[in-house]
Amino acid sequence: MDRKLNVAIVGSGGMAAHYLSVYRDLPWVQVVSCIDADLAKARHAAQMLSAAPTTDFSAALAPNVDAVIINTPNMLHRPQSVAAIEADKHVLLQKPVAANLQDAEAIAEAAARSPRTIGLYMSYFDQPLLHDLRDLIAQSRLGQIVHLYARLMHKGGMIASAEALKGHRTWRASLEQTGGGCFIQLAVHYIHIFEWLTGTRAVRATARTRNLHSPGVEGEDLAVAILEMENGALATLDTSWCANGEHFAVHGTLGRVEYRNSLSLYMASSEGPFQGRVIGYSGGLATSYDGTHGAEQHMEIKPPAFGDAGNSLNQHRMFLESARDSRPAFCSISSGVDDLRVVQAVYESARTDRAVEIARPAPENPR
Repeated sequence: MDRKLNVAIVGSGGMAAHYLSVYRDLPWVQVVSCIDADLAKARHAAQMLSAAPTTDFSAALAPNVDAVIINTPNMLHRPQSVAAIEADKHVLLQKPVAANLQDAEAIAEAAARSPRTIGLYMSYFDQPLLHDLRDLIAQSRLGQIVHLYARLMHKGGMIASAEALKGHRTWRASLEQTGGGCFIQLAVHYIHIFEWLTGTRAVRATARTRNLHSPGVEGEDLAVAILEMENGALATLDTSWCANGEHFAVHGTLGRVEYRNSLSLYMASSEGPFQGRVIGYSGGLATSYDGTHGAEQHMEIKPPAFGDAGNSLNQHRMFLESARDSRPAFCSISSGVDDLRVVQAVYESARTDRAVEIARPAPENPR
């Protein structure tokens, strides 16, 4: 493409506010319209991007628009995404794909028919750390992976609940419009990461969900899931809307990595030094009661800002480059539908008090 890539932003507040600078700072991108149900939010974003503000979604389908970035509530994803895809636009959709599996599959079917770049925005892949971890696992620096763990928690449910009880109910408080509670909103990140890192899929889920402190929210504000992976490894995934904190860990037969609160990384490996994009592990051995292991090393690793256009792994930048160059998106819609099948199994397990098999077709393309 010799000219600038023309973009429409649909949903100009919320999460979009954190990454709009990417669209401002890439010289070959021009945002032509900022669309939001709240005109004030559309105007604020449009001023930053020298674009036209509007509340009319049809502006995203205008002939001069090449790519549509959708950052709207879950229940709007199907009508907006399908309309943009059928209008022959490149589309980047905020996770999760939709509020329910039926809508997500409809989006995937439309995407499969399109020659354009259709992708899913998964912000964690901005982080060089994740790509280092995948290299560590691929090089067997941690041995055979036996357990993965993620805890992702914030108090957003309590905030939404308080507003709902005051009469200011938002879509996040609605089970139908959101598709669940904290688990569908938060867990899709780590479900995707677990499978992408290891190249193995979850095949069975056992879970419990609760609503403990968010009476104005219809979905759960606490969920704990155990996922059985097809290679025999287990993954534990905890999410909450009534507490805060984040922790991610991978344990293997030859080493481990733990990342706490998006800052502190602890790594141990008996396979020697490793130098990645952000990980610099010096190696060494330590002896304890159960034998000799890799020495633990602490590193401070901060994730890049959502709006850092200079980050080559920034998912908005990568999508725009893929659209410009007519390449597939880094995260496909079909992979996001796969994540929702796991979410569905988790909710079914919590509802029925039994382990649930995750029935999914084999992926057509590698992640």
